[in-house]
Amino acid sequence: MNQSHLEHYLSKSGDDKISDGNIEYADHGFCTWCLNGDVLLLINVYGNGCYWNDWAERKAKELNIKRIVFATKRSPKAFIRKHNFELKGYILERQI
Repeated sequence: MNQSHLEHYLSKSGDDKISDGNIEYADHGFCTWCLNGDVLLLINVYGNGCYWNDWAERKAKELNIKRIVFATKRSPKAFIRKHNFELKGYILERQI
């Protein structure tokens, strides 16, 4: 993995590591993913959003998966507008 990609992702995302699981690398960044039932779940994505959107669609077709799901800390409006995602809910968190 490109160390500068990893460091940039961690500083922007606020995460302290990338998730274990399947990982894809490209000149365009990286993506960690898993299958959750009939869903392709994108866990960590860094780099060219158009590239990774196309990659996820190809991967879903390859695996005969009909849905792609991910969460973001950014505004979802760009993903809705640019890549035809739909907002399906919210993630809520509180400290204990």
